[in-house]
Amino acid sequence: MAAEPVVPLALPLLDDEVAYTIPLTAQASDLPVEVQELWGGSEGLDDGEVTQIHFYWDNEVEPFDTQELTAPYDELDLPVVGTIPKINLEATGLHRVRYTVELVPGNAADPSLPIQINIDKQAPNQNNRGLPLIFPEEIELYGVTDDYLDDNGDQVVATVPRWSGMQLEDKAEGYLTLLPRRRKSGVRRRRVSAVASVTITQEHLDGDPIELAFEGDVLRGHANGEYSANYYLIDRAGNEGPPARNKTLFIDLTPTPTELRAVIVPQLSIDGLIDLEDARTSSGVYMEILEVFGAAPGDILVPYWDLIHLSPIEIGFAQAWPIPVLIDYPILASGGFEFNRGIIRADYTWRRGENTPRRSLPRFVPVDLTVAGPVSPDNPHPINRLLPTVTVKGSDGDNRLTINDRDQPVRVIVPLYAGPVADQELELMWGEPPVLADTYTVRAEDREGDEIEFFVDWSLIESGPHGIVPTFYWTYNGVNWQSSPDTDVLVNIIPIEGLLTPQFPDVNYEPGPDSGFIGCTTRPEPWIAGARVRIPGDSTRLHEGDEVILSWASYANTNGQAAGLIPGTTTTFNHFLSEHEAREGYDFWVPFDPYIVLPGLVKPPEGQANPRHGSAIVQYRVVKQNGGGMGDSSRELALITFNRPGNTTCLPSKPTS
Repeated sequence: MAAEPVVPLALPLLDDEVAYTIPLTAQASDLPVEVQELWGGSEGLDDGEVTQIHFYWDNEVEPFDTQELTAPYDELDLPVVGTIPKINLEATGLHRVRYTVELVPGNAADPSLPIQINIDKQAPNQNNRGLPLIFPEEIELYGVTDDYLDDNGDQVVATVPRWSGMQLEDKAEGYLTLLPRRRKSGVRRRRVSAVASVTITQEHLDGDPIELAFEGDVLRGHANGEYSANYYLIDRAGNEGPPARNKTLFIDLTPTPTELRAVIVPQLSIDGLIDLEDARTSSGVYMEILEVFGAAPGDILVPYWDLIHLSPIEIGFAQAWPIPVLIDYPILASGGFEFNRGIIRADYTWRRGENTPRRSLPRFVPVDLTVAGPVSPDNPHPINRLLPTVTVKGSDGDNRLTINDRDQPVRVIVPLYAGPVADQELELMWGEPPVLADTYTVRAEDREGDEIEFFVDWSLIESGPHGIVPTFYWTYNGVNWQSSPDTDVLVNIIPIEGLLTPQFPDVNYEPGPDSGFIGCTTRPEPWIAGARVRIPGDSTRLHEGDEVILSWASYANTNGQAAGLIPGTTTTFNHFLSEHEAREGYDFWVPFDPYIVLPGLVKPPEGQANPRHGSAIVQYRVVKQNGGGMGDSSRELALITFNRPGNTTCLPSKPTS
């Protein structure tokens, strides 16, 4: 015989059952029945021959459904599914389901093993009301008290009287309904949610008591007063009987909260998200526990953020509500939200004494602490020391702007941070307070270390602060900002006009062949040290602390033209003026060798007359400190010669260096 059919929606067969129970939910429409094992396959059949599977109900001779398989076929063509019409399911009780396999239509059909199914529409206890619950004597006398719960495991256990026809997996569900002082005639009490339940096991069938446990938290959640305590019986098919006969239960407990409302996270009202900007506010990120109605002094609230246990709060006398709970940044970031956006659960528990804590309704909070660039070790501080700093490319040096940079955009560069993502933004800020100077949007082809260029308009530099000016950039990923450390730039762009002409104290002005020259008629001793260039005193333009930078270049010609520049003779000297030097003047000493001796001993080209002398071009620059300005003197020509007629010189053969 072929294997028995299978009804997939039927409940598993229990030890006290002879038929498969069909639940109420499956009785509302046609019921599928399946053939799940092959009866030998199509071996011996010709391709194209049809096998018919006929499904039968009880002892009916006509099938309620017929399905076909065409050879060849095997286990992969299973299951074969027939459908029991819904009208068949209207008849309660036990019914037989079977099928036959007719390999070739018209030939004898092989029958399957039958199964029985139970169309159960009968509620437990023959749909009669059950007897009242049985409560302990102390409960009957005094009701539910705090002392009783303390002494009895924080619960009240009621016994459910046995009922007729009790079966495995029958269920009793307990209810508490507040008894109104008066009830209008014909108005039924509102059905509330079950607060206790028990499912029948073999032990119950063997004699164990059937008990409903009303937990302390459930009882405290009900206002004090008289309640109707009853139960409903429900069998495993889903048939529910009428409510059992009422039993009055009196609750007399210290009031407890009936509702633990969800916390409030005020920052969510801004943009619906917790981000770095929220963490950087003076108040930080916090949640608020709304007033817990029914709470008493000494009750304990334990806040939770992303299931992390925060410091407990003991409710005091005249407690102020709401209670703010600060979320420290390490806790805020602990879920990996510096690297990925996520959602956390914020809530709290309430507990009185040694009772089991009760949890509040949850608040689900989106958190995004990600940034463009590396994650700062100093979060939530906005300055990330891991970001590269910018370099301002001035004409006179990095991070230094002078009058030589005027009237043209200033170039600012920075290597791109690690892990750039297309469409992230960099915003260059200039000055104090910072002003947006330029922006850069990351491109898909950009890589870490690429040189990024900004340009700052000269008008912004000129109109902004002078002296030491900070500049930095923000990075932005569409959610959060962070900034690089400052780069301090010396902005020294105020021009100093009218600087006095540099002077040459060692020039011979006496009548003679060397008049107007640094040369032979000057005493020879100073040339061992060098020649002087005097910066004239000027109390109007020069002040203590000013830096004076002297430029010197020697030439093998008489007019300082560039073509005659002597290699190795271009140099600068600097000095910071004292108050006396700013008023009275200061002398730079230019070393004799090579700056003076080389232009002084210039020889004429072969076959030409002796040019007799060389020259030097001298200029000085004054730089005020802290961006107070700078200026250049005029360029002055000094003539130099040590040559004498007859191709001789007035210097010793080996002058002292």
